[in-house]
Amino acid sequence: MLRLIGTLARIVFGLTLASLAAGLVTVLFIDIGALSGTTGQWPKTLTEVIDLALLAATHIGIFSSAFVLIAALIGEWFSIRALSYYLLAGIVIALLGFSAQYASEVAGQPTIFNNYAIKTFLTVGFFGGFVYWLAAGQFTGRGHDPTPPLADVPATETTARRADKGDGVSVVITRPPAADTTADRRLWRMPALERLKFAKRDGSAVPGVTHAAVADDDTSPSSRD
Repeated sequence: MLRLIGTLARIVFGLTLASLAAGLVTVLFIDIGALSGTTGQWPKTLTEVIDLALLAATHIGIFSSAFVLIAALIGEWFSIRALSYYLLAGIVIALLGFSAQYASEVAGQPTIFNNYAIKTFLTVGFFGGFVYWLAAGQFTGRGHDPTPPLADVPATETTARRADKGDGVSVVITRPPAADTTADRRLWRMPALERLKFAKRDGSAVPGVTHAAVADDDTSPSSRD
């Protein structure tokens, strides 16, 4: 139950930050000239930009909440932490918003179907997906799909007898354990900070080749007698 609540809280947190980022990008694209005012007008202009960004973020969050929830649940189910998935999801949701806006236009009125508007929606979706990945997407699936620690695989030993000399000495060759392919396959799923920690983690030392002198029964003093 606590895991489910934590997952939903992470999704809502990511949606909130992504909506704020998308609203700010939308305002900057639509009213980019507002930031070119004089120094005396800067505080007033900044306040207007913030107000418009919050208003746009509210509309974007309301419209995209259902689509974000679907994309987030798919990511949680399959433990998808790839940045490309959330960028693609953000762009698709932005294009759905563009389609809805275009479908609601009245005939004879100025249309939103133009290159600048399309670039705006694509950029908004890109930054929205990126911010969501930073806030929540890269931590997807950590509750039920933890990265397994490196298992302590016992080393294999092979004994080779020296055939050139009959001195009764055996050479024991200790081979390192096989690489943990499961951890390698899941390394790309780890969050960015976890990857850094994983890379700096010190592995256990594995001996290479050890030699042990063992006296055979046929060379022992008792066997000669």
